[in-house]
Amino acid sequence: MGYIEKSLASDEVIIAKAHFHWLYHLFACALLILSLALAAYMYSQGQWPRLAAVLAATGMIVFLRVMVPIWSTEIGVTSGRVILKRGFLTRHTEETQLSAIEEINVDQGILGRLLGFGRITVQGTGDDDVYIPAIASPLQFRKSIQQALEKTRPAGTGSRTPPNASKEIRG
Repeated sequence: MGYIEKSLASDEVIIAKAHFHWLYHLFACALLILSLALAAYMYSQGQWPRLAAVLAATGMIVFLRVMVPIWSTEIGVTSGRVILKRGFLTRHTEETQLSAIEEINVDQGILGRLLGFGRITVQGTGDDDVYIPAIASPLQFRKSIQQALEKTRPAGTGSRTPPNASKEIRG
């Protein structure tokens, strides 16, 4: 059970969770495999064993620098708020109540449009902006936020109606 599930209010439900794009995983794994293979080759040939060890260690460090933020980040929208949580040992959260949201902006470059990833900025009243890092399917996540907003602001009434189902957004 993650932070988002643990922090839900009694009448709050998860509408959607965002995930990092598969390209991050591919990049980290490819660098790790390449560095370990090159280090193993260098070591087996008896050439520069210390350099081989440094290369293997560097590959592991780069892999962890890419993957730890992915493993320790949760991004979601509930029936009441947008949540971004980061960190394993320490925790940093950014949350914006749905009632405070003024704008939802998506930033996608050419590669992001082709491969389906992008950044989202949720702008709220005051200093309540939440900057969501590059995620898979940013347009679908924005749509989930907009649907949550519609359910919290039904026409003619001020009551909140929690949605029935949650969904995972993957790339």
